[in-house]
Amino acid sequence: MTDGGQGNIPSTWRGGIYLRLSREDPGARGRYSDSIENQKEYIEEFLRKKPEIVPAETYIDDGCSGVDFERPSFQRMLQDIREDKINCVIVKDLSRFGRNYIEVGKYIERLFPLLGVRFIAINDNYDSREDRWAAGHMAIPFKNLINDAYCRDISLKIRSHLEVKRQRGEFTGAFPVYGYIRGREKNRLVADPYASEIVKEIFRMKIQGMGQQAIADKLNRLGISSPAEYKKEQGSGYQAVFQTHTKARWTAMAIRRILTNEAYLGTLVQGKESTPNYKIKVKKRKPPEEWARVENAHQGIITRADFGVVSEILERDTRTAPGEGGVSLYSGYLACGDCGYSMARKKIYSNRREYVYYICTGNKKQKGMCSSHRIREGALNINVLEAVGICLEYFAGWPGPGTQPCGREASPCQGQGELLEREAGKRREELGRNRLLKQACWEDYQKGVLTQEEFFLFREELENRIQDTEKAIRELERKKQALAGTGEEKQRAARSANCPYVKENQGKLELGRSLVVRFINRIYLYEGRRMEIIFRFRDGMEEVPG
Repeated sequence: MTDGGQGNIPSTWRGGIYLRLSREDPGARGRYSDSIENQKEYIEEFLRKKPEIVPAETYIDDGCSGVDFERPSFQRMLQDIREDKINCVIVKDLSRFGRNYIEVGKYIERLFPLLGVRFIAINDNYDSREDRWAAGHMAIPFKNLINDAYCRDISLKIRSHLEVKRQRGEFTGAFPVYGYIRGREKNRLVADPYASEIVKEIFRMKIQGMGQQAIADKLNRLGISSPAEYKKEQGSGYQAVFQTHTKARWTAMAIRRILTNEAYLGTLVQGKESTPNYKIKVKKRKPPEEWARVENAHQGIITRADFGVVSEILERDTRTAPGEGGVSLYSGYLACGDCGYSMARKKIYSNRREYVYYICTGNKKQKGMCSSHRIREGALNINVLEAVGICLEYFAGWPGPGTQPCGREASPCQGQGELLEREAGKRREELGRNRLLKQACWEDYQKGVLTQEEFFLFREELENRIQDTEKAIRELERKKQALAGTGEEKQRAARSANCPYVKENQGKLELGRSLVVRFINRIYLYEGRRMEIIFRFRDGMEEVPG
């Protein structure tokens, strides 16, 4: 390598042709744009008049900013200079080499002379070999300063332009979120017919109680392409940054990102990150209040009710038991009304029979702090189903459990009082049966037919049923009186037609995780088996999530 220009000047120079185009430059398109080809032809034409320069290598950085000098081909060129493969760098003009005033000056005025590298910028009429530049001419630093200022101006204009588009609800990202594609208006998102159904299914599975990992495992088993793979299949040119398998797979984190993304509501949230200025490319997270948030920017895939339900589920303290694919029925929703601790689900086996209980975890954490508040799952299920049925019946004209479903041919506003009386009669019969069973249970215990543990289990179950039935009868009588002489029956019938849950389940009321998370906010169990259920709605079925 030549020693800083102090030794002999080589008779032949090994030239490195450097070409660069940023995304912001006019004419930038494709992998190798027209402007790159024009630069190359321009330099080759120049070199035909310079027989002492033999082209040795061409370096292309297409789509790279002139402010950043960590460009792949630029770094490769520097390595070739260090290895003495080239000793001359040719660019069309100084702006192609770079637009950072300080960095460009460092290379041209210090590094290249130190390494004996000849530098030529054709349009700027600059050749470091010529004597007129040896004393340090002001023209080159001034041009570098102009190029730097140009880059700053372009950066500010681009930022301003993107901010305006974001505030208008236009999508400015490189790839639409999974479930959407670009519409005819390129800056507007529309639902992807295939992927949007997968998104809906993910929300359904979460509402039904499945954990994020269980959902991911199921999608992988079904062979459904992950968001990263789906983008590749659609020819978007997307490349995953971190990938441990040959094909990117669904993960719990990917599922959570979908479940928390407001884009599925139709809300476009952009501008979450930014760089301090045009010279620093490291992005920093902006505070949420500075994000560009536009509601109804596009058609939503998920209802606000379901999105809200899922958001609450994710915030609650729920866990999936080992070996289970989802959470238990009341996980995150059942708590002790006296101490506030959650109720834990326990299984007891007796005489080859399984009994499932819920007990207060506060009693387990600290003896004497609270009682067990033990309740059988069956009794709890009956109470919850009955309470939801009563609320639906009251607010939406639901006929109630055990009666004809909402989809019956007769108008739901006809004979509501008769239906209430019929249901009350059934409850009275049920009350009589349970009282007889309780008496028979005691007699069997006295005869030794039942063990003490079995007797306590059956007695508790029957007492719960008796209390629940008496409560249901009182509620039915109250509603009969309230309904008499009022026009509320027709109003409830009208609300029934618009109740999303009624539509979705064709009038069937079935206890499951979906019903719990859609209708219930919290269940509190107090000493003496008193239960309080706080619903997600207060005034009318229009507030019930669908």
